[in-house]
Amino acid sequence: MIKILGLAACILLMCTPFIYAQGQSGFIEESVWSNINPATGSSSDFIVTKEGTKLFGAILRTAELTDYSKVDFAYQGNTSSYLPTDLQAFGLTEGHLFLSKKLPDASELEFVQVLFSGKLQLDYRRGNYYIDNGVEIQQLKEYSQDISVDGEKRSRLIKLYVSTLKVLTAGDCGLELNGLIEKSNLEEQDFIKILTQYHECEGLPYKLYIDRVKFVSISPIVSLGIGSSFTNSSDIPDNANYNFSNSLDYRAFAGVRLHDFRRFPKSSIDLRIGYVTRSTTYDASYEVRHEIATGTQKFKESSIVIPLGYNYSIIKNANKEIYVGLVMSAWLSSFKNDQYLIEISNIYGPVETQVFEEQSITLTDNTVNPGIRASAKFPISSKMKLFVELEADYLNDFYFSQLGDSPVYRINRTSVSLQIGIEL
Repeated sequence: MIKILGLAACILLMCTPFIYAQGQSGFIEESVWSNINPATGSSSDFIVTKEGTKLFGAILRTAELTDYSKVDFAYQGNTSSYLPTDLQAFGLTEGHLFLSKKLPDASELEFVQVLFSGKLQLDYRRGNYYIDNGVEIQQLKEYSQDISVDGEKRSRLIKLYVSTLKVLTAGDCGLELNGLIEKSNLEEQDFIKILTQYHECEGLPYKLYIDRVKFVSISPIVSLGIGSSFTNSSDIPDNANYNFSNSLDYRAFAGVRLHDFRRFPKSSIDLRIGYVTRSTTYDASYEVRHEIATGTQKFKESSIVIPLGYNYSIIKNANKEIYVGLVMSAWLSSFKNDQYLIEISNIYGPVETQVFEEQSITLTDNTVNPGIRASAKFPISSKMKLFVELEADYLNDFYFSQLGDSPVYRINRTSVSLQIGIEL
């Protein structure tokens, strides 16, 4: 009898890792997923050890809030690292929940984000979705297939996940969902809608773990800065010259930043409106045959600038964020002249100078211009961050210059600015 019990115990121990690595579906109890720390009554990060002990503390974040190969957990002044083999689960203050699972075609346990739990569980890992029925875990996937129709090559989308979902929801409730399943896309919200309706139809308990996780965060931003402009012209004649006395401008911006997208936490989008101004004097000359024309124009330039920017974070953690971005800006520009005149003088023969009250330079009223930026952002309080941005914008054919009967030549402007701002 003792030998039989010993053999049974050995078989159980050998099977335990296999059972653990396979399906782990079912409704997850609140004692596991709740991130409310009983000691403080507020939400907190937590881990559940392999032995089942739940500890509340702080998890050191990665930029990808859904991708963890290990967990660095700070608890009572000490920080320890945990691998998937060390934990049953962990959760974040934001509401994310992760379980240690062995996914299809994987050789070891991984931290898998749980999106929905019930009789069927929806999981996510590195851009892929999985469905867990408690027996096995299957990836929900699709692929494109090239076909020929009347000799013309076309691409057809094969939705393998449709048959997977139909089999797993088989029954009267599943029949009612067939249309919804067939029309679905390989997207998180489509799968959640199907599973929610299925569990409600069957009268089964379920839990959605991303309803408290924002799809995106929106923060107001303001900034002040100074810029310097550099100009060049590709069609200026060899016998013409020009110069701006002042290259500095001053600018102020306000807008909103969309950041921490649930699926793309390294990406952010800015939309701002700002004001850029500078005062300068434009001097130009043009020499032809026996005459030389010179022009002087003193003016104040003003622009309403509306930039739309996409940023990608190279480094992102609790202490700092370094990102680079692409910008497209609409410039609505005008200037106010203080004085302007053109003088035409004879080089040879009797000295004779003609003076005209004419402009020697004009600018383009409305342009859309590309730009790039590099930025750094640092927290200065729990609700406020300081950012510093270096941005370069290229304004093609921004100015047009002509002196008397000289050809019109176009002047391009490159604006480089340094801005300091606050994100709330």
